[in-house]
Amino acid sequence: MTAAYPPPRHLLRDLRLTFEHDDPRHSRAWLPVVPEVCGPDGTVRAGVLATLVDVIGGGLAATAAAPDWIATADLTLHVVDGPRVGVVEARASVLRAGRTTVVLEVDLVDGGARNVGVATMSFAVLPRRETNPDISSVRRPGSSTMATSESRLGKPFVDALGVRVVDAHAGVVDVPVTDWARNSMGAFQGGAVGAVVEAAAETALRHASSAPLVVTDLHLTYLSFGRVGPLRTRTEVLAVSVDRGVARVELFDTGADARVTTVARVVASRAVAR
Repeated sequence: MTAAYPPPRHLLRDLRLTFEHDDPRHSRAWLPVVPEVCGPDGTVRAGVLATLVDVIGGGLAATAAAPDWIATADLTLHVVDGPRVGVVEARASVLRAGRTTVVLEVDLVDGGARNVGVATMSFAVLPRRETNPDISSVRRPGSSTMATSESRLGKPFVDALGVRVVDAHAGVVDVPVTDWARNSMGAFQGGAVGAVVEAAAETALRHASSAPLVVTDLHLTYLSFGRVGPLRTRTEVLAVSVDRGVARVELFDTGADARVTTVARVVASRAVAR
């Protein structure tokens, strides 16, 4: 991984997120809606929203747990109505900050303050190590961004990650672990895991239903870091119709003895034309 984090080209920069940290228990972030973060139905992909949630949630949880550190245990996202234009605002709040666990809720709204989704995250509180980053410098009062004048997505988010469909029928996709998508610990970024899981489930459910199903719900349980890669999915279609599908997805690290890094449950619904 590049010594400076994030490196000059990184998803945290290219998504052009902006942040505002209101107090130790509340933070906000904004994601510009551009074609590269949207799916075939024209709405922001659930995996991109999961990345937004993970970024704002992880920083707030680390603040709530200070001086200790945190590890993400799970992330649950429900998309009410995917935004198509403008910006998506994530409003994160600490629900619980205990000795062993931090729990957050993140409300997602569009530029008109219309609810477009909600997420919850839980974190295990861990003893701080010397290798853990100091986030105090990025949580100053006022608005901030990691984007530079050169930061932007030149291709769809899943393509920028390097997601490749191996077997559409079985929902098998893989993705390399690159510096562009690593977190500060040198592993594949937790929110971007949601984009990989979304791609696997959506591919399998669309193939099984022959319908334009779009992922609306992600429940991600994190078991270990994906450090080596490529990461690959195993997908089981649990239920499917032309209007709705449910799948279970495992993500494992092919370069680390096929260790399972994440298990997920995914719900997709038929895209509504607007």
